[in-house]
Amino acid sequence: MGTGISLKEKMAKIKKRKILMVLLPAILLFVVVLIFTSCMGGIPGMGRAFTDESGEGQGGMETYEVVRGNISQEISVTGSVDSRDYATYALQVTGEILTAAGEGSTFSKGDLLVEIDDKEKQDSLFEIEKNLELSESSLRLAQLSYQNALDSNHISVQQATLNEQKAAESAENALKSLEISMKSADASSDSAGRALEKAEEILEAARDDSDTTLEQLSQYESNVESAEEKLESAELSEKSTELQSESSYEQALISQSSTYWSNLSSLQSAQSAIKQASENLKQTEIKLELAKAEYEDAKEDLGEYTVYAPYDGVVISSGFTVGQEISEGGTLSIISSDFIISCMVSESDIIKISGGQDASVDFDAYPDVKFSGVVEKIKQAYTEDSGIVYYEVLVSFENAEDTGILYGFSTNISILDIKAEDVLYVPLQAVYKEEGKSYVDVLSSAPAGAGEGGDAGEAGQSGRKTGITTGVNDYYNIEVISGLKEGDIVITSRS
Repeated sequence: MGTGISLKEKMAKIKKRKILMVLLPAILLFVVVLIFTSCMGGIPGMGRAFTDESGEGQGGMETYEVVRGNISQEISVTGSVDSRDYATYALQVTGEILTAAGEGSTFSKGDLLVEIDDKEKQDSLFEIEKNLELSESSLRLAQLSYQNALDSNHISVQQATLNEQKAAESAENALKSLEISMKSADASSDSAGRALEKAEEILEAARDDSDTTLEQLSQYESNVESAEEKLESAELSEKSTELQSESSYEQALISQSSTYWSNLSSLQSAQSAIKQASENLKQTEIKLELAKAEYEDAKEDLGEYTVYAPYDGVVISSGFTVGQEISEGGTLSIISSDFIISCMVSESDIIKISGGQDASVDFDAYPDVKFSGVVEKIKQAYTEDSGIVYYEVLVSFENAEDTGILYGFSTNISILDIKAEDVLYVPLQAVYKEEGKSYVDVLSSAPAGAGEGGDAGEAGQSGRKTGITTGVNDYYNIEVISGLKEGDIVITSRS
């Protein structure tokens, strides 16, 4: 979208030419008015000049009665009607033109200005939308997979903790069983040993006793042999029990170790599944974002097939024709019907202007109608022409209901610089300076042929030199701050 800069540059050049064309005639007109007013004694309606019946004035003098009123100084420039808003639409699309506002046509805000067949783009958008839906579905699956991986990891941790507890308990029980078995086997061996010692003592005592019969001695020897066998059996049983208990304990330790490594492997697998699910989720999220971006771009591109009016206005140029097939797009330039006055002010006058100053506007098309206006903006950028620097000033104005203002109308603008209300004033030609001070000649009565502080007039009329303090002037009349009162008669010229 552009801003109509080329059009504004053209208008600026036109404005410059108008200024140059008006400048010289304005100066000549000003000189003529000064000469005319100096001869006539003022501007008609701005004061009262006294003349006698012969038309030669009082005593051959042109005079002026001091009056009270308003006086102002204005800056006059030329300009033209401009638009507040410009817009250029460059549509880089292809298709058949279904609707197109023609050059010069007016429109209202919201009107359809250009419409190009977008069927192919709509089909493409439909496919992109389906791809977006698939991406959203994939994301939901990836999120579910990631959650399942987290849940599996949680279960694996709990199961590993339980398995480890069971393995530890089994090893501890095996150790306790080993200790109990060892104690029981030791007790059996000790008992068998004590029984053998007792049998041997009895046998030894029997051998020493002469009264012991061979039969008894044989019995005692048999008891020793039986005790020896029991001791040997107890020792063997102790060793067997010890071996079995140690084997059970070792198996418990091996099982505990196996459980540890199994748990570790299970946890690592769960962590790996989480990592894989997380990476998959990230990739799916990226794909979804890309799909969304593609969809938004496609929708934005779809907007290039239509142009709706952003405000009330006029089409100033159009590259579209209904029924035409375009392959490289086209442009449409519009302006708003919210008009404003654009004028170029020289650097010598621009310092006298600021936002909010009152202005009056008249159009060449409506020479008998005056429009009130206000300075709205002074643009900082400047242009230079023939060594003169100009600044663009925008002036808003009240458009009368019964007038049809059109874009580009020529205008004359008077911007109020200084204004004094309800003040005394006299014509400029009545004031003269001496040694930097301002004076007027006030008409007064005096003896015929004599004048006091002034020249003698006829029939006892003379001019009294009076010092005054001046203020604002409008190039015709000048404000009198002090030195005169309302009703005084001042001399404007002598014949």
